[in-house]
Amino acid sequence: MTLLLTLINCAEKASNIARVCRSNEKLLSLLVQEKSGAEKNQRFDQDFKTLADVLIQETIKHEVGTQFPDMREHILGEESPNFTNTNGQKVSIAVGATESETAACLEEVLGGFEGAAAALATEVHAEVAYKGEELGDIPAQLDQLDYSNLGIWIDPIDATAEYIAGDSIFSSFPGITSAGLDCVTVLIGVYKRDSGVPIIGIVAQPFAKKLQENSYQTALYWGVCLPTLKAHNCFFKEREGSQRIGIFSSSEQANILQSIRDLNYELAFSAGAGHKALKVICQDADVYLLSKGSTFKWDTCAPQAILRALGGDIYDYVESINQQQAVPINYISKEDKCNTNGLIAVRNPNLVKELLEQLA
Repeated sequence: MTLLLTLINCAEKASNIARVCRSNEKLLSLLVQEKSGAEKNQRFDQDFKTLADVLIQETIKHEVGTQFPDMREHILGEESPNFTNTNGQKVSIAVGATESETAACLEEVLGGFEGAAAALATEVHAEVAYKGEELGDIPAQLDQLDYSNLGIWIDPIDATAEYIAGDSIFSSFPGITSAGLDCVTVLIGVYKRDSGVPIIGIVAQPFAKKLQENSYQTALYWGVCLPTLKAHNCFFKEREGSQRIGIFSSSEQANILQSIRDLNYELAFSAGAGHKALKVICQDADVYLLSKGSTFKWDTCAPQAILRALGGDIYDYVESINQQQAVPINYISKEDKCNTNGLIAVRNPNLVKELLEQLA
């Protein structure tokens, strides 16, 4: 199985775990834990992690590390595997060799909720194959990759606060959700460790398609950008009309927003870095701009790889303005986790020159 297909199936398994955790309000309330210290995103007064976050991350690490052992030590994620259970005991989440081992670990976290632990362990060890209609053709050339030179950044549940909050709130812009479950994404990005360039990206929306109450279907997008290959499943029609749309965090600086308005963009606001980047990928928005250092490598690696496959990219906001040329975000340093200089994400790179001149 190619690395791409393995990651696609991991994203679907991650979506299943996210849905199982979210389907029971009592279980969800048990699983939520506030982050503190170095784990906390300083942009938010409260920043939560859930067992779903940690379990998804460790599941992906386990599966990819087992199938591609050369990559095992270079699979990185947002979350610490350490969790405090309802009895105040610290537990390190680990995927066991068997379903029963994983269930035993999860029971420790859940304080004896055997049924919930067993249900989650079943999802972790299930054989999963994503079968969405939009999967597209998986390129075979990926078999030639040097796995010893690859690293992965995982954001197991991007927009955790929206995941906890629940139902979606839609904006006035077609295809753009302001808040809620539709903003939740699973992000898996692969990069070359010697160059820091992202080459494979998976963005999955576990709650994209509501089938019935508490029943959802995943929407999944992937892209590959190599010197000899560009492939993706992101075939979207351009929006009707000529109006340009920029998508932003609600905390973006007022003067930045006015500068973008002056370029005749309409402004949309939405939660989730992965979701906002996905809106650019899907052509629901033309640019995602963030002037603050409040996103991290795990937020951008996956969508950046997809945008590169589409001819776009995610650029360093400050350096691009200073140099008056597009400077892509890079992943060569795994210690520097924060995108401290902000970002500009576009599918059409022809938009960047005008933006940089306006923001200088």
